[in-house]
Amino acid sequence: MQPNQNLLGRFAPSPTGPLHMGSLITAVASYCDIKHRGGRWHVRVDDLDPPRIAPGASTSILTTLSAHGLLSDLPIDYQSQHSAAYNNALNQLTPKSFFCTCTRKQLEEFAVYPGRCRSNKTPTKSASTRILVGKNKIAFHDLILGSQEHDLGVEYGDFIIQRKDGLTAYNLATAVDDAAEITHVVRGQDLYTTTAVQIHLMQLLGLSPPIYAHIPVLTFADGKKLSKQNLAPALNNTIAADNLRNAFNYLGMHMPANDRWTVQRILDWGIANWDLKKLPTQLPPFSAMT
Repeated sequence: MQPNQNLLGRFAPSPTGPLHMGSLITAVASYCDIKHRGGRWHVRVDDLDPPRIAPGASTSILTTLSAHGLLSDLPIDYQSQHSAAYNNALNQLTPKSFFCTCTRKQLEEFAVYPGRCRSNKTPTKSASTRILVGKNKIAFHDLILGSQEHDLGVEYGDFIIQRKDGLTAYNLATAVDDAAEITHVVRGQDLYTTTAVQIHLMQLLGLSPPIYAHIPVLTFADGKKLSKQNLAPALNNTIAADNLRNAFNYLGMHMPANDRWTVQRILDWGIANWDLKKLPTQLPPFSAMT
């Protein structure tokens, strides 16, 4: 592989708790994919939602990544420091946005937003900001899932870009940050549904979307996604090499038997043998390997 400084992948954890095996798999996949292409890997902490941030989680996440040899090639980034860029994007989107005062109860019977507040152009403290979607269709190619197309008006409706509490919505923040310099996004299929709306926002802002690849997510034996909300156990940093080997096993990449596998040698092997096309369509359940 030839170095290519123009290629940049990213891993963007939310600091709601420590990393678990599911998040390690995503980190390893994004790391190996961009390194196999000769590019650089970037860590961005998605700390946009203060009520959900767990004390010390950012430090814990970065410590775990370091223990597993997953080091950012750029300075660690924090979404909480990007408010100026998000506000600029909101201003650019003003002609296509409106203010919504609907409550969850008022909207619970609708599959997509029914357009009740589309004529409201006056901001109030109790209003969220929504983007007017219309009859837009978004098509993109996913390196794992293939060609994709979504009718935003039918599937998503007018979605929120700024919450009622004034916080930038996840989709707008991610669209702004990913389009700024990220060329490749490798993330879990649980985030696949956000892709079309993020691309739509990028297009409205005159930005170029990255290339996407959505990998299968790790689940418990009962089918529930491994997550902090589902009490997934935190990674043990003292057995980082074993954790990495398990991560590659889940991804269908079985390493040769060798007692001298160090963290760095495991990662080097993973980069050298990486092939998105050979990833399994479904990962074995978490209980099968741990």
